[in-house]
Amino acid sequence: MKNIDKRIAFCTLAFLLPLLAATTVAEQLAGRELVDARVYGSWWFVIAWAVSGAAALAYMLRVSFYRRRVLFLFHVALLLVLVGAGVTRVAAERGSVHLRQGAVAGAYFLEEGDARALPFTIKLLLFDIEYSPATGSPVDYHAYLQLDGQTCRAAMNAPVARDGYRLYIHDHDLDEMGVALLVNRDPWGGGVTRVAYILLGLAICALACRQRVMLYALLPLAVAWTCIARLDVETPVLRTPFLAVHVSLFVVAYLLLAVIFFIALVALARPGLRERLHRFSARLLLPAVLFMVAGIFTGAAWAGISWGRYWGWDAKETWALVTLLLYAFPLHSRVLPFFRSPSRYHLYCAIVFLAVLMTSIGVTFFLGGLHAYI
Repeated sequence: MKNIDKRIAFCTLAFLLPLLAATTVAEQLAGRELVDARVYGSWWFVIAWAVSGAAALAYMLRVSFYRRRVLFLFHVALLLVLVGAGVTRVAAERGSVHLRQGAVAGAYFLEEGDARALPFTIKLLLFDIEYSPATGSPVDYHAYLQLDGQTCRAAMNAPVARDGYRLYIHDHDLDEMGVALLVNRDPWGGGVTRVAYILLGLAICALACRQRVMLYALLPLAVAWTCIARLDVETPVLRTPFLAVHVSLFVVAYLLLAVIFFIALVALARPGLRERLHRFSARLLLPAVLFMVAGIFTGAAWAGISWGRYWGWDAKETWALVTLLLYAFPLHSRVLPFFRSPSRYHLYCAIVFLAVLMTSIGVTFFLGGLHAYI
């Protein structure tokens, strides 16, 4: 059957998008444990992503897509992200250990509840909370640890690494005399993911150099970056340069998507302008998607430093991915004839802007999650 690989890749994604959106709502109604078991942690969910990725790779090889080197590198990097996630799922170990001041532990508990020995001992020397002099709110946490006699310090956005393990501050006791540490060991998946991020960054930079719109967007990006960097945030996990980078990239992406939305409204109201506005809107779409990709993956890198995992299917993360994929479809008009029609393209862009509103505003107010403070 002709183009079966292309159809499988896009149809699988088209199946996953409404499923992901519905799952974020189901999580509020049924609880996180249920959606983890039935969706995010299920075998069929992993297979769906694997099938989509494999079909996409097969199609790219069949049509010699590697001749378009930068675009091929971009897509290969995205596929490596999936591979890294799959390897992490199979090979990584993740758990926690609770320590009181002066106590020593030589094991931690996996998320499944089983105890697992560590190749070193952990002793909590001191747990300290840094408070804001102005408001008295916590601005950072510090855990002074002794690992096999070697003293080190863990803080928010600053885990401790030892023998392939990474220790993250997760929680603390009310009397400030104890701390819960996340323990993460990912010997293979983390490396694959980091390689994917490097390749992705190189591909985005190469694509950006070809886009004049990206140059014009540098000014609003710099303005957003400067304004956010000057914020005196007191939430410990937000006190990092990643905040300004991550948020400013999304600000510019959403600004471009808002322009595309208003162009679509004008085009739908003025049929005589649809063709011209289609060409202009299409030139804005790739930069908008690139900014979204950069925003998502800087956020994932931040999560890897703060929470010990790149992706956790939090509602904000999930809706950002849904929005990205929705806007990625029109970029593939060469293989998706539906988007070659200016009328259908503009109608689609007008409708899917609802996903931008849901990601940027709706999730915070209706779904909550780890990103509720944003």
